[in-house]
Amino acid sequence: MIKLTINGKEISVEPGTTIMQAAEKLGIFIPHYCYHPALSTAGSCRLCLVEVEGAPKEAIACATPVSEGMVVYTESEKVKRAREIILEFLLLNHPLDCPVCDKAGECLLQDYSFEYGTAHSRFKEPKRIPPFKDLSPGIKLATTRCILCTRCVRFMSEIAGDPQLTVINRGARNEIAVVPGNTGLDHPLAGNVVDICPVGALLDKNFIHRTRVWHLSKAPSVCGECSAGCNISIDSYRNTVFRIIPRTNKDVNDHWICDTGRHSYKKYKKLERIMTPKIKEGSVLSDTSWDEAIEAAAEGFKEFQKMKDAVAGVIFPGATNEDAFAVMEFLRTAANSNAITGIFQKPTGEDRVFKSGFVIKGDTLPNQEGLKFIFGTAERDAESILSRIDSGEIKAAYCVHNDLSNIPERTLDILKKLKFFVVEDIVMSPAAQIADVVFPGLMYYEKNGTFVNYNRRLQLLQQAVNGPKGAKNTWEIVKLMAATFERQSHFAGWCSAGDVFLKMAKQYPELEGLSHFKLSILGKPLYEKREVEEVST
Repeated sequence: MIKLTINGKEISVEPGTTIMQAAEKLGIFIPHYCYHPALSTAGSCRLCLVEVEGAPKEAIACATPVSEGMVVYTESEKVKRAREIILEFLLLNHPLDCPVCDKAGECLLQDYSFEYGTAHSRFKEPKRIPPFKDLSPGIKLATTRCILCTRCVRFMSEIAGDPQLTVINRGARNEIAVVPGNTGLDHPLAGNVVDICPVGALLDKNFIHRTRVWHLSKAPSVCGECSAGCNISIDSYRNTVFRIIPRTNKDVNDHWICDTGRHSYKKYKKLERIMTPKIKEGSVLSDTSWDEAIEAAAEGFKEFQKMKDAVAGVIFPGATNEDAFAVMEFLRTAANSNAITGIFQKPTGEDRVFKSGFVIKGDTLPNQEGLKFIFGTAERDAESILSRIDSGEIKAAYCVHNDLSNIPERTLDILKKLKFFVVEDIVMSPAAQIADVVFPGLMYYEKNGTFVNYNRRLQLLQQAVNGPKGAKNTWEIVKLMAATFERQSHFAGWCSAGDVFLKMAKQYPELEGLSHFKLSILGKPLYEKREVEEVST
């Protein structure tokens, strides 16, 4: 171990550690642009200059390895003056367009100029004004704002494994461009270059001039587009999602997300959502009130209540663990049934693993592992329950879909044989179209809950926006139905998805001591496989 001192604080670090990394461990912030913890060192911006006792000049913290007995100062007068000069140099050709720049409010050039720079520039000559250019259909380069930190170039080479960006020209005319011969930036991880740009040079066209970042509410959540379970921030304003950006979790997605997850909110905006409950009258589904729909669903299930396991729960893997558990508890306590399963599907494509190890899963269903955890030996049970529906042994079912996943034709054909069928969904899916009662549900960023990703990591979803006015959470629907069975006391403490999780934590040893509040936003691994014991009703 190597001992050194930074701003009077001693620390011991491994050989090869840089001054920047040692300072981070001490909680000492050194301003920087080109440095990024997941990328190689460029050392080009020079803003991270620090004073090293005994050295002839300032050193860049991002690339200078520590040495035994090193004494470092990050806030000396020499360092402060060096930062002022570097910032003045970086701003020589930078336009003063913060009022119209979408990066304003989260721009490091803006923040550092205020914190470490000066209010005036000595540069009086005309600025270079190269034109803006499109790097791809979704990404624009504001060349005038670029400080040539090369984060985007290194990302495409080192993380994406496809060096589609480069620096062209020489000297003062350097600028970022697509590699000659390529028609544009075309890669499933390309959107990350916008996130890591420290200034407003790289812009997401979907976000340009739409709102200010200080208006946005940020909900830390989990992507629902595949089983990787990438950690995301869902940024919204006035109940509208404006963007989805990555949230760092080194055990899952590091600093990145794919463009499918990044732009997923757009497809949900275009959906024709179910706004009110529906009841089948003859062969037509008609809008009705929640009271009438709950009563109709409960009466339909009561018809088969005296028959053991005649009512099934059919849960698709877009549902949260709390959704699945709520339906399971309703069936056990009110409908005299333990027949519940997830509808599991094989991956629709191959996993895509990139140079850095980042993976886009071929399994596009976000919570298959969660349903296996809740229900136990899921694949076997799923086939068994579908067979019992097919044979007529199971008469009725409550289906939770609430996503845009495809429903296998064979599964749909079997569900058509049910005498009574209730579906909770966000759109009029094929399952909803054959239902006797339809409840409007919520999609993953409209509710709280948990998913388990392909690597069996339990992760927390947080509600970003409200769903349609007529939609409800699964646990709310279950609680209303249970009241008609005079089983409301079993669900009396359920006022949120967090309360459902507390009930889960009492039944699953892996969740003991956990709650939504105690579960880290980085999640918790679940290592043990578990068999579900049948509970007497």
